[in-house]
Amino acid sequence: MSNFIVTNKIEKELATVIKSLAADRVFVLVDENTAEHCLPIVMPELQDAIIIKIKAGDETKSIDTAVDIWEILVDKGATRSSLLINLGGGVVTDLGGFVAATFKRGMHFVNIPTTLLGVVDAATGGKTGVNFKGLKNEIGAFATAEKVLIDTRFFKTLDFKNRLSGYAEMVKHALIADSILLEQTLNYDLDSFDMTRLATLLKQNLQIKENIVEVDLHESGLRKALNFGHTVGHAFESLSYEMGNPMLHGFAVMWGIIAELYLSLIKLKFDKKIVSQILAFTKEYYGAFPYTCKQYDRLYELMLHDKKNSNGQINFTLLASVGDVRINQKVTKEEVFEALDYLREN
Repeated sequence: MSNFIVTNKIEKELATVIKSLAADRVFVLVDENTAEHCLPIVMPELQDAIIIKIKAGDETKSIDTAVDIWEILVDKGATRSSLLINLGGGVVTDLGGFVAATFKRGMHFVNIPTTLLGVVDAATGGKTGVNFKGLKNEIGAFATAEKVLIDTRFFKTLDFKNRLSGYAEMVKHALIADSILLEQTLNYDLDSFDMTRLATLLKQNLQIKENIVEVDLHESGLRKALNFGHTVGHAFESLSYEMGNPMLHGFAVMWGIIAELYLSLIKLKFDKKIVSQILAFTKEYYGAFPYTCKQYDRLYELMLHDKKNSNGQINFTLLASVGDVRINQKVTKEEVFEALDYLREN
């Protein structure tokens, strides 16, 4: 049975989930934005819930914020039988999932992602975490939400850049899955943002991810397929914060996808035409990240911090073809720099 539910009747689905868990107390984690725009939609089913509101923004996803939430849970008498509902984007579901996974060694939690990125990335798949010392999700735990409830109505409030940020993860899923889904994904009209069509693509994307996670929750093998684009992408994202100009996660991943497609081309003979096609799509919608060759060493250093590395070597996930994923690929520093050149010069 799928762990996610795509619905336009989220109030009804939430009521069913809360009843099935028989929680002794219900807590709802929101940020400033979701408290205003999203909480009113589900509030009819949360009359007796305790609302925990945090500041919006990635800097909130920290150990300090986790401590603040743990203190509220203790003060309000939360138990392992209590339920934490995480209503928000990736920051809320990552942070809330981590808090729930570690409180009394694990309490129930449900994710209600309110951004497209949150749906396809943070809210599904059983990963939780907080940032630490400038590194993304450096502290975390594997923990699966009781349910992930998805209502596309929430996405109508997203601006275009945040839609694009989430869509990058959908492009990644298509690349690691099959050519037909890739074609459908690249041909979707991002400007009109048709919700019915998006819901269909989302279900396909989430099923791909769920099938992989079911086989390998703790990322010892197959699940590393989901890391495609992220080794370079996370380095871009961390560098953008160091530069004082934070970028959206999906933009970093999209540029990381191009760099890692280039590595796939030179290492595994990935189809050059598809690389060019994805590059054109990326340039049209995502532009370019303004980095220089003087930052290559720092980017490489950031890649060395990737959690999937071993023995001081970067483990890349690359593609031999669409749907043919090769994990734990070794790439030289010179080849990484060559990929950074390719992305910067094209």
